[in-house]
Amino acid sequence: MERGTVMKLKGRVINGGRVQGEAIVLDTPFSFIGDFDPNTGKLTIAGHPLFGESISKKVLVCPTGKGGTIAPFVAYHALKNGTAPAAILCQVADPILCESDLAINIPVLDRFDVNLFEHIRTGQIVSIKDDEVTVS
Repeated sequence: MERGTVMKLKGRVINGGRVQGEAIVLDTPFSFIGDFDPNTGKLTIAGHPLFGESISKKVLVCPTGKGGTIAPFVAYHALKNGTAPAAILCQVADPILCESDLAINIPVLDRFDVNLFEHIRTGQIVSIKDDEVTVS
């Protein structure tokens, strides 16, 4: 996508809302358990190029989620610390990621009309308004 270009994407709303934030694109499934430090908001995936990057107040883009039933508690801890992401966009949301996002009431969308990883890059600004996502 060229600089200054605006792209609109449509996805399935799992938890709605309206937010805007910088995108951080993670090419692996995400878990609030083990991939993320709720005290700092930073990614903790050893050996990953985004290790140490903050997802706090950003729009996290990932293929899907993973993790266990404690993930919503970790997400809630992050919310209370002010380190939770602003929203999560994924190709296919798994039940644990959905439960975590619902627990902290942030927008989560999946099943987009395009491949997210071909249209969103880390650092771009993403605006979410119900089922419409705008990338600029």
